[in-house]
Amino acid sequence: MTEAELAALAALVRGASGVLGKRDLELVAELEAGIDGDDAALVPHGDGFLVLCGEAIAPSFLLADPFSAGAAAVVTNVSDVRAMGGTPLGIVDMLVSPDHDHARTVLGGLKWAAGLLGVPIVGGHLTIGHAPALSATCTGTVRVPLRAAAARPGDTLVVAYATDGRFMSETGTFFTSLHDRAPELLRTDGEALVEVAEAGWCHAARDVSMPGAAGSLLQLVELAGCGATLDVERLPRPVGAPLARWILTFPSYGYLLAARPEHAAATVEAFTRRGLAAAACGTFDEGRTLQLAAGELRAPVWDLAVAGLTGL
Repeated sequence: MTEAELAALAALVRGASGVLGKRDLELVAELEAGIDGDDAALVPHGDGFLVLCGEAIAPSFLLADPFSAGAAAVVTNVSDVRAMGGTPLGIVDMLVSPDHDHARTVLGGLKWAAGLLGVPIVGGHLTIGHAPALSATCTGTVRVPLRAAAARPGDTLVVAYATDGRFMSETGTFFTSLHDRAPELLRTDGEALVEVAEAGWCHAARDVSMPGAAGSLLQLVELAGCGATLDVERLPRPVGAPLARWILTFPSYGYLLAARPEHAAATVEAFTRRGLAAAACGTFDEGRTLQLAAGELRAPVWDLAVAGLTGL
């Protein structure tokens, strides 16, 4: 990769709609509730914590592909609980549909994904006869949580994906493994995060979501108060997936983790042992800038000392 190509990739990330859309989260600060912008909320419970999260599905997606929208409501919630090092217990969905056929299709997607991931739909709400809207929540438990804010300078960045899957459209950036990965693996893949947390190998994590790998890393370091370098040449990706597309991709299974250098190899092995793709892909540092790397080349993406992203 040339210096110009790396700079162009950094500019692509910096201007991506999935990244810039996260600036709207500054409105959350108006709640004055101390919300920290992590993937899920933690509530002390027993000898650990309850993990609480929720997702709203874009109405345009819900209208265009109701089955996939239903599946996405499950996948995104499970991913958020897993990013905290947790085990999901159940999902509650809230659906508004224009008619019965639309509702059945959405509920079919919810049921399909919940069955594959082994997380039951335990309740919800349904209204028929109005413009479509879908939200869902998930509750889980965790003993040793992974908090984005816990990443520290000197940590190694580990990135893990399920790369056995497919893009959901010819040109889009949504990637799913639910059709191609065995259900018995889909149900247990998240246990890799529980393992690395409880073993003490990792102390911070975030799922790869709408902003893609680099944009999600930007959110992580904003919360942690540090900087990071992502080596794009080490980033795991499916065979044939262009880097410029993959770095913006929202996968059904993808995580960024902060591990102490001496535990990076064990962290990677916790994922690869399960048939997942994982690699040490960079470092966290004392600065406030996210930058991309390729060999000795560097290209800045975002300087948080100049401008925040979410303000959280």
